[in-house]
Amino acid sequence: MCIKRVIFLLFFFINTLFSQPFNKAEEEWIASNPVITISMLNNFEPFSYETREVHKGFTLDIIKRIEEISGLKFEIKTSRWAEAFDNFKNKKSDVISEISFTDERSQFAIFTTPYYEIPTFIFGLKSDTTYKGVESLRGKVVAVSRGLFYIDYLKKLGITVLELDSSFEKAQAVITGKANYFLASYTTGQKAIIDNTFFTLKVHGEFTSIKKEDLRFAVHRENVILKDILQKSLDEIEIEEFSYLAKKWISNNRFENKIDFSREEIEYIQHKEEILYSEVNWKPLSIIEDNRMKGIMGDYLDIVSKRTGLNFKFVPSSSWGDVLQKFKEKKIDLIPGAGSSPQEKSLGLVSQSYAKYPFVIVTTDKYTYLDSLVDLKDATVAVPKYYTSYNFIVKNYPEMNLIITDDIPEALLLVENGKADAFVGHIATSLYYISELHLKNLKVSGTTIFDIEHHYLIQNDDPILLSIINKAFNSISLRERKEINSNWIQTTVVEEKVDYKLIFLATFIFLIVIAVFIYRQSLLKKYNDNLKDSYNDIQSIMNSTMEAILITENRKCIEVNESAVKLFGYSSKEEMVGQDLLNFIAKDYKKLVKSKILATVKDPYELDILTADGRNIKTLGKGANLKLSGKKVRISSLIDITDIKNKEKLLIEQSKMAALGEMIGHIAHQWRQPLSVITIIATSWEVYEELGTFDKKKVLEEGKTILSNAKYLSQTIDDFRLFIKGENSSAEFNIKVLIDNLIRLVSPSIQNEQIKLVLDNNIDRVLLGGQNKLLQAFINIINNSIDALKNEKNEKLLLISVKEDENKRVVVEFKDNAGGIKEEIITKVFEPYFTTKHQSEGTGLGLYMTYSILNKIDAEIKVENSEFFHNEKKYKGVTFTITF
Repeated sequence: MCIKRVIFLLFFFINTLFSQPFNKAEEEWIASNPVITISMLNNFEPFSYETREVHKGFTLDIIKRIEEISGLKFEIKTSRWAEAFDNFKNKKSDVISEISFTDERSQFAIFTTPYYEIPTFIFGLKSDTTYKGVESLRGKVVAVSRGLFYIDYLKKLGITVLELDSSFEKAQAVITGKANYFLASYTTGQKAIIDNTFFTLKVHGEFTSIKKEDLRFAVHRENVILKDILQKSLDEIEIEEFSYLAKKWISNNRFENKIDFSREEIEYIQHKEEILYSEVNWKPLSIIEDNRMKGIMGDYLDIVSKRTGLNFKFVPSSSWGDVLQKFKEKKIDLIPGAGSSPQEKSLGLVSQSYAKYPFVIVTTDKYTYLDSLVDLKDATVAVPKYYTSYNFIVKNYPEMNLIITDDIPEALLLVENGKADAFVGHIATSLYYISELHLKNLKVSGTTIFDIEHHYLIQNDDPILLSIINKAFNSISLRERKEINSNWIQTTVVEEKVDYKLIFLATFIFLIVIAVFIYRQSLLKKYNDNLKDSYNDIQSIMNSTMEAILITENRKCIEVNESAVKLFGYSSKEEMVGQDLLNFIAKDYKKLVKSKILATVKDPYELDILTADGRNIKTLGKGANLKLSGKKVRISSLIDITDIKNKEKLLIEQSKMAALGEMIGHIAHQWRQPLSVITIIATSWEVYEELGTFDKKKVLEEGKTILSNAKYLSQTIDDFRLFIKGENSSAEFNIKVLIDNLIRLVSPSIQNEQIKLVLDNNIDRVLLGGQNKLLQAFINIINNSIDALKNEKNEKLLLISVKEDENKRVVVEFKDNAGGIKEEIITKVFEPYFTTKHQSEGTGLGLYMTYSILNKIDAEIKVENSEFFHNEKKYKGVTFTITF
């Protein structure tokens, strides 16, 4: 950061600290109206627009500064202009942005001063030579955005106005002859032309007959105090900051994708129906799904298609050799994933490079930092045969000890399992498969001298296509390339690799400091260069992970990666750096995080984080306290597990309902007996009356039988109500009563399968919380035994015992005589979707959900095959033991 910027920020901080722009009435209004709704645009680049459902732009940054200055919180509603304007006019929002002042609008709105002014440009056909100024527009049709402030003025000039919703529609109207010209800002007009390949259009110049579009905020006329608050907030923003934001969003965002195609290239694009291409899976570079290519190369191909208007059609291939053969036979026009080898370049025309990546060295913690492959001369390296990395090593390091594999995952697993020391390969594919295979012990330990460049391979007889492709590549900005990489090159790289980088850096700095006394000038330059490279390496590695990483010192955030900025919902990492770590933690979890910071354990734990807009997100976190460069720092990593928690909750309910449905069928059968008894007795009373043998004493005796059966039915209903409803985690329950309820619920299912139930329950204790979860877990286990006993032809046994262990914990054992579970699979029974049943009979979720349910209430479950005696007879089966 330059000195000038530091001085400006310091001045801004001091000024903000001591200034008090609002009077008492305004402060009271802010306190009583903390949330303000604002209508903003979703298609007005670079001021307010959405890409990939993310809202960004110059005006949004202004809004964030107003929030910081005033204490207001804006609830943003984005839409196109017509809808945004109607929402504001109909008082569905308190504020509207990007609005220009007109006398008509001042009847229902009051305005701040402009925060930016935009000139308007006129666009028309390249062949049009009649436009000489506003006078030449009389009687002509001009397309404009619906509801703009200058529409009435154009009509007074004798111009026919065509109101449309987007710049695309305006440009299309001129192309199709529905309008002669259209008006727009330079950026949005040029974007509409290039994005839709309307190359017969051009900008004729600035339309100076109307005033510049003055962007303001407006509120309803009666809300003067809110307008004053907004105006004072705008006034507090320094001119230097406005200039900085303008440079960030506007000066650097002049239309950068304009491609100057030749007439011959335009005719080629217009007449070429489709370009055939082929690729194979090389994740994440190319991901073949649904007969099209995704991944990094897919994103680049999408940009080329959008910038040129060319239609690319995918042709499937079985292998890389098949792709090359199709190209040789001219069955395809293009290969998007060609490398730099002489063999590939000899097949056709080669485009300029659109992406370049290093080959990296992947190891476990066995190595700290590797400068090059020379450091692995005595090691064993795993590489896939005939891959570029394999050819590179064989050619340049022929003495190296290699383990040849069929693919990248196999090679990485060899390193993970200690059967190889290192893997060498493309950084993108390496990081992708480390994440895909959940290889937590692997890290990128260094790079090689080799970089692989990616090109398009085009048929020799199609030089025009080559020229079009190269021009499209030249139009892709550095920001777009960075976004493509960040979208696809993500992995869970262990934090230790950052540690080793920093330790290496600290050691290197120490050596340089010693050497500076001898070679001060020359070594100082070398030190600075290496420092910059190392910092960039650290940044690249941190930003390549899908985990959010925060580095803190004394709880103060000193560094974050891009995933953290995205997860917490901030615009940039500068907004996070300097804050207390606890500012990012939800209120109920601050105490937990404090304890984890002080602890030495590094086990992951669940917590809720707090985003920039006040939302809570469920995450899995892990942290480590380290000493780097003499400083005690903490490296924390977080992963969003919201979807996982929602799916887990749904699976628990599904498991519960499945068990409930199975029992209902058997209980309905069991109810027939008491209902039949009640019906027979009630019918007999009518017969007694008709025959004149009505005996009051006998009727009272039979009434007791009816009452007994009714109580049985009522008790069953109560048991089901307890099972179905949610529970209070602090509610007390008696374990004996719980087991009695369990037996009543499962008895119909047990009796239906002719299973003998043996219960040993002498524990009568009151426990706290979790009875409903325990009941569901018990039912799942019993249902599992019932299923296993269905095929048992001899005596069927289910033994349940309840006892206490030496630590006064309750132990419940379930034993059956179904023969047990095969030893090679018994350790897998608690894994999701694992089942020994036929696919039509089981989902493999019952025991997995039982394990998950018990884990939530700190209960333990284990399973083992066992032999036991009952009535002096030996049986073999499985035993489930639950301890809580």
